[in-house]
Amino acid sequence: MAREARKLSKSGNYYVELKGDRLFGSDDDKKQFIEILEKNFATGIIHGYRLDNDKIRLVVKESEKGISMAMKSVTTSYARYFNRIHVRDGKLFTDRFKSEPLETEEEITEYVKSLDKKTAVKRKKTQKTEKTKTEEEVQIKKEDNTDNDTAKNNINKSVPKKSLPSWLL
Repeated sequence: MAREARKLSKSGNYYVELKGDRLFGSDDDKKQFIEILEKNFATGIIHGYRLDNDKIRLVVKESEKGISMAMKSVTTSYARYFNRIHVRDGKLFTDRFKSEPLETEEEITEYVKSLDKKTAVKRKKTQKTEKTKTEEEVQIKKEDNTDNDTAKNNINKSVPKKSLPSWLL
């Protein structure tokens, strides 16, 4: 099953979240992450960030490269640094980064303020417009199924069963 495409922001602003088991071993690691972040968002804006041991939360405006390419550069550069310094290998981040588009200044301000708190802001999800079956469609399908069942039963009754020769049994 294919994953859902990333939602793009018209304003270019995003709330980004990265997760891992142990993302920072020291304050030097945090400083290095911030340097890498600033380098890759040189043409963008970093509105705010929060660096926890198991989660990184950012509020950024994408750079010329776009959010996906900028975050790819950030995550691969930092993972290489971290693995080299801490003599380890393998994945540092548990999954691809999560992002939510932020369109208004109020949303950006709200998310930046939420970085001071332990929990992130949860955006109210809009109801998905799914095509729901009406009662008529369901009723029609039920009638079709009963017609098919009746037809199968009639076919089974009308065709006499032949017995198989004993050598085939």
